[in-house]
Amino acid sequence: MIRSPIELKPLVESGANGFHTDDGENYPFIDDIVCLLKEDERGIDLGDHQFYDSNPFGERDWGNREDVEAGVEEELKALLNGYEKNALIIDVGSGPGRISNYLSFHGFQNVVSLDFSLPSLRHVKDNSKNTCIWGNNLHLPLASKSFDFVISSGVIHHTPDPHKGFDECARIIKKGGRLYLRLYNLHSLYGYLYYTYGAVLRALNAFGPTRFLSDLFGFRIYKLVRKLFFNLPDRDDAALKAKFGNLFTKDMVYFFTTPEIHDLMARNGLTVETGRTMGRTHRMHCYVARKQS
Repeated sequence: MIRSPIELKPLVESGANGFHTDDGENYPFIDDIVCLLKEDERGIDLGDHQFYDSNPFGERDWGNREDVEAGVEEELKALLNGYEKNALIIDVGSGPGRISNYLSFHGFQNVVSLDFSLPSLRHVKDNSKNTCIWGNNLHLPLASKSFDFVISSGVIHHTPDPHKGFDECARIIKKGGRLYLRLYNLHSLYGYLYYTYGAVLRALNAFGPTRFLSDLFGFRIYKLVRKLFFNLPDRDDAALKAKFGNLFTKDMVYFFTTPEIHDLMARNGLTVETGRTMGRTHRMHCYVARKQS
């Protein structure tokens, strides 16, 4: 199932040292995580200043079962109830384990958690029995048509090439297998705010002397709005700043339209089973699709 990145060469196990190709490429274990990145990709910045290395994403403790249960959307839970525990499932862009740890806690035995952030993967490894892969969504180091269920929840829109990320997720789905997909919606309140209000905040944040204004008119207002208008629970400032940065001050964010998603589905042989926008302000597209070929 696992392959070398980009060229997708077969790998040979090297015992405790990891894996290698016949022509001498080495892919080591790092803290029991399989490194399937090319050497020149390991630890590099793809365009987001390694945001998720410094801010493993999420407001909850993804090692805590109660937080994990609360953090996974009901629609995905219902889908997972239809799968056998030995189904081959991958969480592409696992982060620190919101969905990956849920799968492990619920007894799914063949789960792969893949992320470009090694610090995030260490959280998954500490709290699950999953196979953890340090890899890149833009060239998944996995054989085509390998997985029964591919999960990509809020990930592709944070990659340097979102269309390529979509194509790669589709490539590894077995015929008859499914894709669960969540993507930012361009035509939403958040989409409009990111390109207007967010653009001002990013400009302020990019220049040292004005960075405090980004905090004052950005983060402080964000804290107030989430409490007054959305009645969300208090979190510590570090967790909230990470989420605020992910929403507004990161540069590498992409928004999808509905026709664009349907075009990507069609070109990758996927038939839409369900599709809708979700959230109070329709911030996310949420799709379930089945691979036809």
